[in-house]
Amino acid sequence: METFPLKPDVEIEKEYIDPVIAVTFENGVEQIRQRWSRPKILFRLHFANISSEDRNSLESFYQRNRFKPFQFTYESQTYTVRFNSPLKTKQIAPLLFSATAELIEAWGG
Repeated sequence: METFPLKPDVEIEKEYIDPVIAVTFENGVEQIRQRWSRPKILFRLHFANISSEDRNSLESFYQRNRFKPFQFTYESQTYTVRFNSPLKTKQIAPLLFSATAELIEAWGG
């Protein structure tokens, strides 16, 4: 299993995805239960001022792993994740780029 190639330089958003299933009965009683045994974690990565080499590395990694899980380390913990949405890159100056990626835990299934 491959490992995510770059460390985001500044900004990582971490969100817990914890869906519930709610059913309301005719008498108004609501029954709620969790969908999964634990929440999944969603990571939004924001890269600023990356070189064209780093951008190429990121795009190549995305092409190889669009539909496969891979390793991502955050705060000294390694997660098995997959891409949750397409990789986005933007040229901000000659030979200088920014990028965003959204990763979600890939357990179960």
